[in-house]
Amino acid sequence: MTDLVSENGDDTRKSELDELDDLLKRPNCSVNEVEEFYQNGVNNEERMLIWKWLLGVGGKNIITDWDTPQHKDIDTITEDVKKVTDDTESQDKMACIISYYCTARNTSYKTACGWVEVLLPLTALSKGDMYAAFYALLSKFVPRNCKADGKPFHLFRLLLLYHDPELCTFLDTKKCAPELYAQRWFRSLYVGKCDQQVVREMWTRYLLQGDPFMVFYLGLVILVNARDYILNQLETEDCSEIAGQITTFPDSLSVEDIEDFMSLAKYYGERTPASFRHDYHAQLFGNAPTESNFASLSQALCLPISIPELLHKTSCEGINYLVVDCRPKMQYEAGHLPGAVHLDPDTMLADPALFTTNVASVLLMQRKTFLEDELTSNHLCFMGHSRIEEDHLLNMVVAHFLLRKTQFVSCARDGYKALHELLDREVDNGLEEHNGNQCLVCCEEQALRIADTELVVASPEPEINSNLVSKMSSVMKVTSSSVRNKLGSLWTEDLSERHVTTATKSKPYRGMENVFSIADDEEDELVGGASSSEESEREIINVKLWQSKADTISSHSVEEITPDGKMFTCVLLLTDTHLYNIRHLPDRPPMGVIKFRYSYANIARITGWSCVAMAT
Repeated sequence: MTDLVSENGDDTRKSELDELDDLLKRPNCSVNEVEEFYQNGVNNEERMLIWKWLLGVGGKNIITDWDTPQHKDIDTITEDVKKVTDDTESQDKMACIISYYCTARNTSYKTACGWVEVLLPLTALSKGDMYAAFYALLSKFVPRNCKADGKPFHLFRLLLLYHDPELCTFLDTKKCAPELYAQRWFRSLYVGKCDQQVVREMWTRYLLQGDPFMVFYLGLVILVNARDYILNQLETEDCSEIAGQITTFPDSLSVEDIEDFMSLAKYYGERTPASFRHDYHAQLFGNAPTESNFASLSQALCLPISIPELLHKTSCEGINYLVVDCRPKMQYEAGHLPGAVHLDPDTMLADPALFTTNVASVLLMQRKTFLEDELTSNHLCFMGHSRIEEDHLLNMVVAHFLLRKTQFVSCARDGYKALHELLDREVDNGLEEHNGNQCLVCCEEQALRIADTELVVASPEPEINSNLVSKMSSVMKVTSSSVRNKLGSLWTEDLSERHVTTATKSKPYRGMENVFSIADDEEDELVGGASSSEESEREIINVKLWQSKADTISSHSVEEITPDGKMFTCVLLLTDTHLYNIRHLPDRPPMGVIKFRYSYANIARITGWSCVAMAT
């Protein structure tokens, strides 16, 4: 929609401007009503009113005093502003706003940060409105952390891989990472060197959509539309040449292209898992720490899908999830998501012919849905158990599908275990053929419950050697059989071999009677543990946060009895590698102090004791 040139005189335009102003001031004014008004044609003044309303800055004059010291980077700012406009009034406003913004936020200015380009379409506004709109755009629509190796670019690569794995693989092969060509797109909201009339049209439709993730979908449209040129014409070019050409693709857009451009972006958005928005919105466009959901994104093999989306939205407009369960056959038969198909990863190596046949069947099921309904396609979501020793096979299966240039490949974040935990008491109804006696998660939970009942906290006995008591700040006694049952699954063969003498190293220990004991000199070594009491006393942690960490296996509330008879509420925490005793701080919930930590290697070598003494 181009800017409307008045043909009926100033009075007509003034009445239409008043009509728009009245519409925007209505408390119940909707985006649909504003869009309908916009479709009838607007001039630049009306467009600015619409932008202010959509950005939520209408009537807000948040800056009353512009008389602040000029920022230390004012010379660089002024130089960059002069590169994009010759209008001295616009130059002054832009330089003043950027200087004020940097000073207020105590940050430095860097060339190519995109701020000058973002301000350029706003120059028709007053300085106060211009600053408010600029601030709103940076806060709501420009992704955070748009820098080298930034999180938005890792996410954009996974989006491209999801929709066009062939193109993504080609760019990966050329080592042409998204940050090399998309950084200018994201930072400037595609202003770049586009004609300003194109920018005004694009931004209006962008803001009417109100979805900040359009910045990713627009980039996807640009790449997919140019895929043939990239794959064929740029095949022999190096990384810098490819990135340089891709960066300039938006500059050739015309006003007539914008409607289709935005429609295609919306189309891809509707065919992208909702997790893409929900899981990363707060980190990219809010105040949440950027690391919370991005920790392993750069290493992700494919786009992760949240379990709640998989469970509650297995069928939605444009997307139908076909869950491919890649756990061992016995685990699949003990419980799986309704409608999930099984693809045994073991056959990939054991029986390649059978694996190839099964893969062909999965791909046939994926295509069948699209042939039946062109508006809906099967999106493959691969599910493992979330056990490192098993999920490497899952990764091999996913990689196999990606090498076949299969679209819409994702994986269920945290796998079957997270699904089982989410269903909780409804697990029998939510899973198909669920068998609690065979289900691996159920068996693990049952083993922990049994171990919990055997965990005994004992008071110190009078006859205990006083020298030993003086070395201990707390005493916990646990039967050796309980320790073996609870921690046995965590002990590996190499830990067992630590007890084997040179003469008997070739003999296995499994099945043999307990023959170990701890001598007095070993007691001191155990008491020393993994860390000293002085260090532990200073280690204050958030108990709830630690209980929810990925490497935490289980946690149990216990009472700790000190040698002087005092009792403290504690948490016994089992992780993949260590056993922790964390004492609650009553005056600082949910904080606690780590009283001791032990690696399983130290615990495993005292299996011959009638009890286990652990101390800080």
